[in-house]
Amino acid sequence: MNWTLTDCTLSSEMIRKIAEIEQLIGRVEGLQFSKPIPKLRAKNRARSVRGSTGIEGNSSSVEQVEAIVRGESVALSQKEQLEIRNALDAYDSLSTFDPFSAESLLKSHGVLMGDGLMLGAGRFRTGSVEVYITETQTRVMPPWKTITPSMNAFFEYLQNSDELMLLKSVRFHFEFVNLHPFFDGNGRVARFWQTRLLMEEHPVFEFLDVESMVFERRREYYEQIRQAQESGEVGGFVLFMFEQIERSLSNLWKNSGAVFQGLEKRMDVAAPHFRDTMFSRKEYCQLFKTITPVTASRDLAGGVKTGRLVREGDKRTAVYRFI
Repeated sequence: MNWTLTDCTLSSEMIRKIAEIEQLIGRVEGLQFSKPIPKLRAKNRARSVRGSTGIEGNSSSVEQVEAIVRGESVALSQKEQLEIRNALDAYDSLSTFDPFSAESLLKSHGVLMGDGLMLGAGRFRTGSVEVYITETQTRVMPPWKTITPSMNAFFEYLQNSDELMLLKSVRFHFEFVNLHPFFDGNGRVARFWQTRLLMEEHPVFEFLDVESMVFERRREYYEQIRQAQESGEVGGFVLFMFEQIERSLSNLWKNSGAVFQGLEKRMDVAAPHFRDTMFSRKEYCQLFKTITPVTASRDLAGGVKTGRLVREGDKRTAVYRFI
């Protein structure tokens, strides 16, 4: 059986959502230089791990995930703790996986499902499987002999398609779940790999908590997958995932924006960015996209007054350097 990409009709709502996501990415990356502050990164990582394992039935809370990170004991089963530790290891190593390599994807499954969590971790299934699509209905997944050629086609699509990575990553997510190449851990790998694909173009995705957004709406997540499988049209699932990506970006923007309010905090951010190079007010505004030129002028004058900056030139020609 030859794999073909499930149909996806780009609606006006999907196109609008793509534009909104791209705008948010620009805001966040302009503010955070692609890497949120450490505490926020750690919180989002814990939320991602809780979300992705929680979708599969893990009962942990974000606080329990954070406790496991600190090496503290938690009131969870050994299996649940192993799922969390494995996910933490995988997400901590996210950037080391090759997003366009099936072999690398197998390694990610080995990390997520290894250490005794399941037999055959890191290997495609070699048998038939049925999955529940409702409380009473099951679906027979594609024959195991189609897995390797289908996965090769998946990665050829990722490498050669000229679609936006935002769209490709979500479509891959669905196709992967629909193929069900492993006996267990398919959803976890699909969500993990979507994140890995997205961060290839926008590194900030490494620190988002999209999985947590999906966890909050997991019933709709599974329903959108089921509808796409039955209709042969994946547009509804794509739009759903776009909405969760937008929610995660919006949260990051709101939570991180407050960090840089005030002159001293902005100075603390700007100093390691500009180092000892000269910069203009315009470049300062480009760094802090949410402030006005008037606020930038006050910041720079305040920096000179407090001795953190030196200024050369006057008015329109003025440039600054951190001492």
